[in-house]
Formats: sequence, C-alpha cells, structure tokens
Amino acid sequence: MAKAAPLVLLVLLATAARAQPPEEPRVGKVSIEGNRSLSARRILGGLATRPSDRLLFFGEVRTLDLGQVAEDERRIEAFYRSEGFFSARASHRVLPMSGGRVHVQFLVEEGPPAILGSVLIEGMDDLPPDVRRRVLSGNPVREGERWTEEAHLAFKEQLQTRLEEEGYAEASVEARVEVDRERAEVFALYRVFPGERYRFGDVHVVGNLMVPDHRILAAVEPIFEKGDRYSPRRLREAQAEVFDLGVFSTAVVRKGEPDPETGTVPVLVTVQEADFLRFRLGVGAGIEQSYQQLRLVADFAHLDLFRGLQRLEFNNELAYRFIFGGAEAESGIAAVSSLRLTQPAVIGNRIDLAAGLTYERQLTLSFVSQSIRGSLGLPIRFRRWLYLVPSYQIQRYFDVRTFTSPVATGRPLPPVNCPGGCTFSYLEQRLVVDRRSDPLEPRTGFFAALGLQEGGIVLGGDFDWVRIVPEFRTYLPLGTDWVLALRLEAGILQPLQSVEKCEAEAPTPYDVQTRCSPIVVRFFGGGAAGFRGVGATRLSPLQAVVVGRGDDRETVFVPLGGNSSLLATAEFRWYLTRTLGMVLFADVGNVAAGPTEAFRARDVHLAVGTGLRLRTPVGPIRLDLSYRPLRRHIEVVNSDAVLEDDFIDWFSIFISIGEAF
Repeated sequence: MAKAAPLVLLVLLATAARAQPPEEPRVGKVSIEGNRSLSARRILGGLATRPSDRLLFFGEVRTLDLGQVAEDERRIEAFYRSEGFFSARASHRVLPMSGGRVHVQFLVEEGPPAILGSVLIEGMDDLPPDVRRRVLSGNPVREGERWTEEAHLAFKEQLQTRLEEEGYAEASVEARVEVDRERAEVFALYRVFPGERYRFGDVHVVGNLMVPDHRILAAVEPIFEKGDRYSPRRLREAQAEVFDLGVFSTAVVRKGEPDPETGTVPVLVTVQEADFLRFRLGVGAGIEQSYQQLRLVADFAHLDLFRGLQRLEFNNELAYRFIFGGAEAESGIAAVSSLRLTQPAVIGNRIDLAAGLTYERQLTLSFVSQSIRGSLGLPIRFRRWLYLVPSYQIQRYFDVRTFTSPVATGRPLPPVNCPGGCTFSYLEQRLVVDRRSDPLEPRTGFFAALGLQEGGIVLGGDFDWVRIVPEFRTYLPLGTDWVLALRLEAGILQPLQSVEKCEAEAPTPYDVQTRCSPIVVRFFGGGAAGFRGVGATRLSPLQAVVVGRGDDRETVFVPLGGNSSLLATAEFRWYLTRTLGMVLFADVGNVAAGPTEAFRARDVHLAVGTGLRLRTPVGPIRLDLSYRPLRRHIEVVNSDAVLEDDFIDWFSIFISIGEAF
C-alpha cells in the first residue's frame, strides 16, 4: 500500500494540473466601429474594458473579461440613448493579436437621432419679467436640434440654480420627456415651483471653542449682510472666507429653515477648529544644469498665539548645493530662515499687521552672500482671492563675494557688488488676484500679480531704484484630461542714480550699462521654474572668466544679471492616468542690461520641450527635457567665447517637484 502512495500523488497532481483554468489573454487594444456621430474617445472613456498600460512600475495588466465586455455593450447603448439615439445597438468581437494579446472591437448600429420637437415651461408666468429673462437666458435646449440628456439636465439645473440666485430659496423644478421612437422625436416638459422670494436673516455660529464669534462673522460680513437678497453663491463665498482664516479643519456655511412670515433665511456657520500648533518636516532634491541640491524643510506655526488669531510662523529651508561651472563658486550651503508674526484686524476687519525677520545665505553661480531682512506690512484682504500688501523692507547684505574679475582701475570698488556689505531700504506693494482652482496643480482659473518697489537713500539705504514686476497666468481646460497653461512675466529695474556718477565709479563697462545696479537685486532667468532652455540664473548676460593654470586652464561663465527680464510660456498638459501625465511646452525668455532691452523680439530665446509628471500628495514630480531651436547664443559681454560649445549644450534637463507655474 505504501508503494502505491507516490503513484496516487502523481495522479492527483496531474488531475489538478488539468483542472487549472487557462490564463485569460491580455487586452492589447480596445476600439469601436460604426460610430459616425459620437467620438470614439467619449465612448471608450466610459467603458470598463481597457487595454493594458503597464510600463515598468506604472499602470496595470488587464485580462479579457467577457462578462465585463457584455456590460460595456449595455453601457454603450445607454450612452447613445443619453445622446438621443434611442434605437442604437452594440455588439462586439474579439480579434487575436501577437504576444498572447487580444483586440476587443465594439460594433455600433446608431440608428436615427431623436429631434427635440417642443419645449414647454410651466410655472414662471408670475415671476417679474427681468427675473424670468435672466433665468431663461442661454437656454441649452433648442427645438429642431438633436436632443441630449446632458442638455436636458443642464437646463433643469439652470432653472433651479438661477431661481435660487434670484432669492427663491425653496424653488424646485420637475423635468420629464416623452419619446416618440417611430418618429424619432422628443417632447420636453419643465414644471417650475419658485415659491417665496427671500432675503438673508441672522447668522448663527456653532462649533467654535477658542475662536470668538466676531472673528468668524467678520469673515462673512464682506460677502453679505442681513437684508441682502438670498444667494447660494454668496454662501459658498462666505464658506471659503471662513475656511481661509486658517484655523478650522472644516467650515460649512449653509442656509437654515426659511421663514415665510419674515421673508428671511437664517444662515448657519458650522466650524471645527484645527490644531493651532503645526509642524512640517520634509526633504527634497533638484537636478539641473547649474547645480544639484539636497534640501531640508522644517516649519512651525502657531495659529492662535494670544487667543486672537495671531499667527506666528517660523519657516526654515536648508540646502546643500553642488555647483557646476562656476568661476570661484564652491559647493556649499544655501539657507533661508524666517520668523513672521501677523496680528489680524488692526484696522477694521480686513487690514492686518505683519512683522517679519529673515536670514538668508545665497549661493549662486554669480555670488555668495548673507543677509538679514526686516519687514513691516499691512496686508489688506479685500477677499480671500484679492489682497494688497504694502510694506516697508530693510535688508542688510554682508559677506558678499562676487565671482567676476573686475577691471583694475586704481580706484576703490564702488558698492555695485557690495564688497563691504550694503543696505537696501525700500517700500514695496504687491497686489494679487488668485482665482486658481488649486495652487499646487491648477486646472482652471487665473493668477495675476503686480509688484512694485521704491528704494532710496532717503529711506536709509545705499541705492535709489524703482522695480516693477507684473505677472499673469491662466489655465484653460480642453476637456477632462487636457489643460493649456499660459504664463507671462516681466521685470523692470530702473536705478535712479546719475549716469555720470556711475561712469565715474563703475569697475566694468557692463556696470555702466546697468547704471551700477547692485548685482543682488538684478534679474536672473532660467531653471526648472523659469526659462527651461538653460540652468538656473544662466539666462543672463555672462562674463567669461579664465580659471586654473597651465593645462588646467578653462573658461567658465558667470551670470551678471540684468535690469529687465521677460518670460512667456505655453504648456499643454495631458493627464494620461490618475498618477501619470505629460506636457509639451514652449518658453520664451530674455534678461538684458537695460530696463527695456529684454523685450526686443530679435534678442529673445526660445526653448521647446516635453516632460513627464508623476502625481503625488505633495505635488507632481517633474522631468523636463528642452531644446533651443533658434540656437541664439547667450550674450557674453567681455569675450568672443560662447557658452554653447557643443551640440548637447542646446539641450537642458530638469527634475523637480511641483508644476513650473
């Protein structure tokens, strides 16, 4: 009996092997045929059957599921019905492909589209004529055109939301259609029940333990007051304003039960306070032509320091930079540490007081410096998305070393490059309009800003200047998976000292062109967040500097900066999957010595390229590759040498976190 055991075991294993179900083939391609009226992309985008998209560690392998395919046939027919094709029928066939894959092909017989025969709207005769006109304007349903469920539901939603915006807080709409399949015709009926017209009543706050009611009510007050016409849009704006106070984990502003006797709607503000103490610790890395760096970020914030929403913020960033191609620049530490205290509502409810102290160690291809800056400002918050920040800034630079070779003039060096330290004292105003859908990864909206600086000896500084920096960005969605992002930035720095004084002190001819503007306040371009045709700070007039001795001598290029800058970008963003995307971009940029020279069309530089985006909770990880097709050399002010010596020099590569803009 014992001798028979191995034989029995082999029989059982063979039986189990035969019972093992065959592996389902992988789906290599999914397509649709017969769709004359509707796009294949719209149809296939709603199906569960999709081709495998495994690439290295991304995507997934999908196998053929005939039950899922049958369900997709019903999805296709339902989609066609929603588009007005009530006689549409779908089927499928499976075609073999190489490598054990299959091609799932759906076949559609569309049939005739249903035409909207009539539209009947009931219940609006008693509304004021101006209200009726605003509610009905832009009606998406048209008699004589193909009926679609999307337009039908959109018109129902339009009637509902616009009536509510007109103050009809209890408005309701019923909508139905009758379909004549033989005649391929649809008849639509909308019944409107507007109810009473209301105004805002009292505002009630619940859920706050430490934050006083009056601070929350102050955030609501600019949006609406008691007696204003009721509007759901204003409720949403008020909710955003309350949440923007920054001390709540949740904030909900909603209507209460309408009171027909008084004609008012009470408002309920429900909040849940967040932790007032916040810590943030993070690490990062960046790779580009000019340098590579490892970065450490450590932030602390107290959101209610003295029980009045006073905000104390202590932000720190420490980086070790590996510098490439510098004259005297060495790899080393770059750091910034800032302490900021904000007292809200010092003047009225919308004007705060902000005081700050910042230490910074800069390490670039052009210079290394340390500085301490103090600031005092009055941020004015008109809305959470519209604010003006006037401030006074005083900044002391010390331990400044520039990596250029000044001409021997026999005179002491002027304070152009702050050899013994220098002081900047200036007024600054910054106006911001931020209507982006998301600051980390915007898909809609726009951002606009205007920065002004007026520095002068009369304020206790060493230089007189005016600086203007306008900026505009917009994001245009092109369907569900595409966004066109546009950006335009400019910079103008106008030194106010006389040309004669600068000529008498300037160590180099280039300093005369810049009218002796300090190098630490000039504009520099390039890098992952700017003009992606060159590395950080390299979009700038350059000075050629010979370093080394004997056979080790080489020419390196030191960016000098300029008094004007230009940057324009068009970026097409394509979201391939939930985690992976790609971009096509074109950057136009320039930096020049004079305050308007950067804007000359014949001197601008162009970079075109592509990139990949890996979406993460902290923002997308970016890989960008660019090429400069115009092959216009970066200006070298003191030599015939060129930065772009080889073909590969016209290409650039960047790895970073966050969108370029």
